[in-house]
Amino acid sequence: MFKRVLAVFTLAAATLTTGAATAHATATATATATATAGKTYRGEGDQVIRVSVTKAPGLLEFSHDGEANFIVHTINPAGKKAELLVNTIGSYDGTVLYNTYGGKGTAALEIKADGAWTARFKPVTTARCWCAGTIRGDGDQVLKLSPTRGLRTVRATHNGEANFIVFGYTRVGSYGDLLFNKIGGYKGNALLPTGTRLVTVKADGPWTLTRR
Repeated sequence: MFKRVLAVFTLAAATLTTGAATAHATATATATATATAGKTYRGEGDQVIRVSVTKAPGLLEFSHDGEANFIVHTINPAGKKAELLVNTIGSYDGTVLYNTYGGKGTAALEIKADGAWTARFKPVTTARCWCAGTIRGDGDQVLKLSPTRGLRTVRATHNGEANFIVFGYTRVGSYGDLLFNKIGGYKGNALLPTGTRLVTVKADGPWTLTRR
């Protein structure tokens, strides 16, 4: 009887310890994501920005006032390049998603530029709402929507000269579904996977997305 009671107490203690550790890890991840979100960095030319290491997905809003290459990579804690966020020439204003899939996280940003730039970290919840059936934009943007259900399609138009790439995400932090990958002007339709809740657009000109 005594051994049985002791075993119960031991199990309860282990459960409490595990729960406390999980809660601490969650709180730490949330604190790290919160500490990063809302921060704005400004500079000119090539720079490396160190940030609080985070694996949580988030948004980065960039602007660049220059004439040559503007290239931004995330750098993981091991010091290696991870995600290519922006690769364009000249002036730029856009919003991109980082930490889009499992990895070692982001510890820094490597920025290649010939002019003044800004980089602002924002939470995913601040993504532009794709609330109505049709949404219009220009350049790189991240869109949020209520998770789709059943058979849904999306029609896209793009009036630009370079890449037009659209991904849909059913779960933020996992690999997305490639919806469109074209160069130049484009009109076409694609399947919008069930459960899609976030959409990223890479474009160099005006675009329209219509879901049905």
